[in-house]
Amino acid sequence: MTRARMSRITRRIAMIYGAAIVLGVLLRLTFPDANSIVYQTYQDLIPLIIALPAAFLAEAFQRRSSYVQGLRTVWANMVGAISATLTYTELPSPTKEQYADALQRLSASIEEIRGFYANIPAGASTTGWYPFEPVKQIHGVVRGLGYAEAATSELRADAHDQIYQMWRSVRERFLAELDIEVPTYHHAAYARTRET
Repeated sequence: MTRARMSRITRRIAMIYGAAIVLGVLLRLTFPDANSIVYQTYQDLIPLIIALPAAFLAEAFQRRSSYVQGLRTVWANMVGAISATLTYTELPSPTKEQYADALQRLSASIEEIRGFYANIPAGASTTGWYPFEPVKQIHGVVRGLGYAEAATSELRADAHDQIYQMWRSVRERFLAELDIEVPTYHHAAYARTRET
């Protein structure tokens, strides 16, 4: 469950509780008699009015937690694939096996993302767009680079730069979905601390 969807659900549950409070106040004002059957019925339903949205909200939080955990696994595998790819571009004479391994790891990462995210709808297209296109483009760069003598130092350096730039754009978008916190205590030499 994405962060945006979780926020929508939380807002809707809060609106349900707000409406329940307003309805309770209106019923009390409309039926001030302590023995009013309408107000008594509403009081009897209060546990149900509280429990059902609470159960739905708890289920939503559980789904969000599972989603983030799965997303972290996808992230770790994608980092491993990109790291292997960048390392591949730095090898002086990459072998066919190293080439195949880099492509295999990228392919696995592409399919893992495809299994986690639906394609983005694209007008009349029935398939839509792949959600993190640069990962597929990185696969294309490595495929075009080749191995052994075909992968010259100039081509490898160019491929490395292309891959790194594409990876930066993917990383920025992908991390936006994870619940990442700024550390309270850090060791960042150039970070400025807030003055209190």
